[in-house]
Amino acid sequence: MTASDKAIVEGIRSFSLHSIGTAERTLSTFRDYFNLYEKNRQLRAQNTRLAFENFQLQEALLENLRLKRLLKFQQQLNYKLIPAKVIGYSPHEIVTGFQLIANNISQRHKGAAVMTVEGLVGRIVKVSPPYAICQLLTDPSSKVSVRIQRNREVGIVAWDGAKGLLLKYIPNTIEIKTGDIVFTSGLSQIYPPNIKVGVVTIIKKDPSNLFQTIYVKPSVNFSALEEVFIVDRESEVDKSGN
Repeated sequence: MTASDKAIVEGIRSFSLHSIGTAERTLSTFRDYFNLYEKNRQLRAQNTRLAFENFQLQEALLENLRLKRLLKFQQQLNYKLIPAKVIGYSPHEIVTGFQLIANNISQRHKGAAVMTVEGLVGRIVKVSPPYAICQLLTDPSSKVSVRIQRNREVGIVAWDGAKGLLLKYIPNTIEIKTGDIVFTSGLSQIYPPNIKVGVVTIIKKDPSNLFQTIYVKPSVNFSALEEVFIVDRESEVDKSGN
């Protein structure tokens, strides 16, 4: 067919060339499409990996800054603080709290206060080294002796089960203002003094009641806790043994 000059053969040759060219162009289009699809898939995978690595670097930076802040805070206090990491919620339904993991924790730390840079978190209620259960201030059975910074009045902070922390036993005759800072009084063998608990947000006075109804916003954001400190009160003993 390629050697013949007859018109019919030439027509067949032209038709064949056109058909083969069209088929090749179609196949080339498909090949280009699949090549581009594969390349796009690889690029998407690479972008996903880079985005994940970038997120990890951001998390590492934030963690580094957070740990530096915690270390600086630890160095400012007179008693020893044991770093602990929040690894989950308390497996005990009767306790509203977190499960912690910490090195150098022992049974003698049962009952120890737990805090962060922001303020008081709660106390240790169960220890099984290296794990511990921290009862939060939001637990219904939690009670903390506190002092109001401005006027030095002493009361008890407890969870009311709905609106937040309730500051109890402050007489109606005592002036309380929104924004007043509440911190641990130190009148307890559990909580050391001067740990911030929260800020007064709502004040209600009822002439028929002896005490005011005072709500306190916790200084700690319990939903964002990652690292905490367990207070080792035995380290408060001075070098002379007193």
